[in-house]
Amino acid sequence: MSLTHEVLTTPRRWPIRVATTVIATAIVILVLAAAAGGAWLLLRSAVHGAIDSADRARAVDVAGGLAAQGPQASLGLVSEPLSGVDMVRVVAPGGRILAGQVTRGLEDVPALPAPAPGQIIRRDLDAPNGADLRMTSVGVEARGVTLAVDVATDTGRYDTVLVTGAVLFLSFVPVAGLATAVFVHYAMGRVLRPVESIRSRVAEISASGRGERVPVPEAEDEISRLARTMNAMLARLDAARTAQVAFVGDASHELRSPLSTLSTMLELSSTSGTPVDVETVDELLLPEVQRMRTMVEDLLLLAKNDERGRPLRRDDVDLDDIVLSEAARLRGLVGGVGGAGGAGARGAGGAGAGGLEVAASVEPARVVGDPEALQRVVRNLVDNARRHARHRIALRLTVDRTDPGAPRAVIRVDDDGEGVPPDQRDSVFDRFARLDADRARGTGGSGLGLAIVAEITRSHGGSVRVEDAPGGGAGFVVELPVEIMDDAADDFPDGGAG
Repeated sequence: MSLTHEVLTTPRRWPIRVATTVIATAIVILVLAAAAGGAWLLLRSAVHGAIDSADRARAVDVAGGLAAQGPQASLGLVSEPLSGVDMVRVVAPGGRILAGQVTRGLEDVPALPAPAPGQIIRRDLDAPNGADLRMTSVGVEARGVTLAVDVATDTGRYDTVLVTGAVLFLSFVPVAGLATAVFVHYAMGRVLRPVESIRSRVAEISASGRGERVPVPEAEDEISRLARTMNAMLARLDAARTAQVAFVGDASHELRSPLSTLSTMLELSSTSGTPVDVETVDELLLPEVQRMRTMVEDLLLLAKNDERGRPLRRDDVDLDDIVLSEAARLRGLVGGVGGAGGAGARGAGGAGAGGLEVAASVEPARVVGDPEALQRVVRNLVDNARRHARHRIALRLTVDRTDPGAPRAVIRVDDDGEGVPPDQRDSVFDRFARLDADRARGTGGSGLGLAIVAEITRSHGGSVRVEDAPGGGAGFVVELPVEIMDDAADDFPDGGAG
């Protein structure tokens, strides 16, 4: 109920184009309205300033004549044309008007207290006829008599100009706001057109599922960078989808073979009524079950890594112990007996009963990582070498100190088999990637071992590559960052047992 209420009461956001148009128009209107108001105030101040300047000049002129000629010259001084003012008069003490000239309707304006000689006072008056007067009064002493000269102007005719100016200013504001709205709406449409094109193309790609890309505008701006980023994302999604489809298809293909074998044998036993003999179980069924079990575990490991990245333990791991233990396991598988180690490193070498020689040479190297995962790396490389080797497998662990600040442990597993063609050395680490010669059930793996090696190595900050072995065949090289060990020589003396 609360969720429904929230949905109903939450306002919808305006589209970017509409919101930008409204905001820009509002800002322009507010700015223009403030500018128009300020301009009108400046105009009004200028008009009133001109009125006061004219009144002051006329009042000072009349006052100067009175001071020079005396009160008897009052009538002659005020009889000159008004010339833009509406009232000129000379006021004697007690408010008696000695002489004056006014426009119609201003005859009854009362006399005001006279300013002191030499003083100028500006006043605003309401005339009896309703007119608004701006008056300037100048005090003057004429032959011992203090007189006041009042000059006033009716602001009514100027107010008409001010009103007209206010109407013009205010009418410009909505017109400018409308013009701004039209321009911004059009401009935002032009700016957002590539975005809409990108959106519609992404919608088409989502619907069709084809590996298409969005158009990139020619301009080097944010939208073109968005388009390139979107294309890069679509490329990754397309690659991930292609890899997922291939992964599912390969997994189905690889699992079909052991399942078919098991199903055929069980159906044959059920139909014939003859139980499956122990020899068939040991030589056929159990290997197929083990193969399918290993493949399912590998698939689960890779799926977990794809989902959230491989969870790693952070322990100190002695790589030399892992390499030596895998070398010992390999000798046990091929029936070999360990021989003498090489000088300067722990190692062993020997020939197996089947003619497969296993050689190991290690230097002390310690890394921080998951010991089980790192052992899986070495074991997968060793198992891969065992499937391809003819006579010899060599395991070697060294520490590359070319960069003193970042030494790296180098694990190398060489075999003397057919090797890996240069054009397949990158793809050999893909999932279910196997060379044509590996497709036989007896010698070929599931195609996941090297992919797991690449995933684990990458998660430890290392790298893996394949190159030619020194004596012919394939050499798989894993490089991992190591801890610098000052007491390595004490922990691993030269010539130790393998």
